[in-house]
Amino acid sequence: MSEAIKPSPGPFYAVLIFYLGIMAFIGWYASRKTKSLGDFFVLSGKAGVLVSGIAYFSTQFSMGTFLGTPGTIFGVGYAGMAISVPGAVFSMILPALLIGKKLVTLGHEYGFLTMADYLSDRYHSKSMSGVLGIMMLFFLIPMMGAQIIGAGVIVHVFTGLPEWVGVVGMGTIVILYCMTGGMKGAMMTDVIQGTLMFGTAIVTFIVSISMGGGFHNINNTLQGMNEAYLTFPGANGYMPWAYFVSNIVLWSFFTMGQPHLFTKFFTMKDHKTMFKAILLGTAGMFVSATLIEWAGVNGIASIQNIAKADQIVPMILQRGLNPFLASIFISGIVAAGMSTIDGILVTTTGAVTRDIYQKVINKKATDESVMKLSKVVTILIGIIVILFGVFQPGSIFEINLFAFSGMAIFVVPILFGMYWKKSTAPGAIAAVVVGVITLLCFTLIPSVKALAFGFHALFPATILGGITMVIVSSFTQAPPEETIRRHFDVFKKNNNAIGKKEAA
Repeated sequence: MSEAIKPSPGPFYAVLIFYLGIMAFIGWYASRKTKSLGDFFVLSGKAGVLVSGIAYFSTQFSMGTFLGTPGTIFGVGYAGMAISVPGAVFSMILPALLIGKKLVTLGHEYGFLTMADYLSDRYHSKSMSGVLGIMMLFFLIPMMGAQIIGAGVIVHVFTGLPEWVGVVGMGTIVILYCMTGGMKGAMMTDVIQGTLMFGTAIVTFIVSISMGGGFHNINNTLQGMNEAYLTFPGANGYMPWAYFVSNIVLWSFFTMGQPHLFTKFFTMKDHKTMFKAILLGTAGMFVSATLIEWAGVNGIASIQNIAKADQIVPMILQRGLNPFLASIFISGIVAAGMSTIDGILVTTTGAVTRDIYQKVINKKATDESVMKLSKVVTILIGIIVILFGVFQPGSIFEINLFAFSGMAIFVVPILFGMYWKKSTAPGAIAAVVVGVITLLCFTLIPSVKALAFGFHALFPATILGGITMVIVSSFTQAPPEETIRRHFDVFKKNNNAIGKKEAA
């Protein structure tokens, strides 16, 4: 155990057990209100402004935001805040403007429940369901694993127990309320978790300033330690301009490819709800990201001898507050992980049960049988995630970034599907395959990575994926005209209906 860690297990257990008990109760309550597959996966498209805005914000933010990113910034300085703060401003705005309004309309019109529902219908191809389902398992299980690793870090800092204890405990609770309540349970808990996350960001920031002796003293200390902490590109040259631009685009534009965020638009009641939710969610994301990441910078001046950089935010709360208050606000970080896991777990369960089983393996499966299977699959995926968290193949930030990047490739078939009528299923599948291979090559092979000129591997992956989509679609058969009309004429009908309503 690091000398910097001074466990306070009593207050921590009391607060955390109470908090997790509330989450479990919500899961039980939600299960009584979950009557259909639509309820389970997208809340039957009835989510209002408060639930939609906070749920999107809390699902987008994760252990990566509250542990992994401040931990990375702890070794970089102010320049590290560019990891997600600029992108956070646009992370709900861009998806809403480019695809959100269309998804709300399509979801209500055709009853879409998952990203694969949309893609397989748009491209008139059941193969899309299988491709997306496999991709989600490959990339989203690590993304959930990154969140659950954070629970282990928190439990270790506050109790001194091994990290696997927190991993297993958090994983079990999330499995229970997602298995019973589906998306209703996930979104109801997201409201509580999002509020906690917001409060935790504010309190951690204030405490970090107090511990460092104020802004002036913090900056003087940082300058004495390493002037690079105060300037771009930061310590060790971490944030050159190309990587800075990459992060802005990565955490805003590419959120459209994340299935757990994509499906949030299917849950929204209408377009007016969506735009109000954007304002609420954007404000929450910008304030929370700015303050929690800034706390990581402030922590450089006041905390040393830290065993693992991911511990910086828990250490600030532990050392700057009394044990009970620290435990309350540390629940906000637990909330960040849980809110991301629950959204991804329900979405990944949908990928297995609907996108692979119901659409590919057993096309005659009833919704009732899929509901029953979903509970079993939720348990199985949850167990795999727990094992991933126990073995910890990398840092929270590294794992989260890898998983996010993998799913981001689906931005290509999504945007082409919505804006180019001639895009085809073979083109979409080829674009995803080429994009993922390119992403892996530019990430894992140093000589290839150099060809990106400092930009994130997603840039060349997306460009090559887009080129592949155009070439393959130009030489393959487009979906039936009826399918194209279903996906493009529906917006004309919707606009006409709105116009008549306003005229009346």
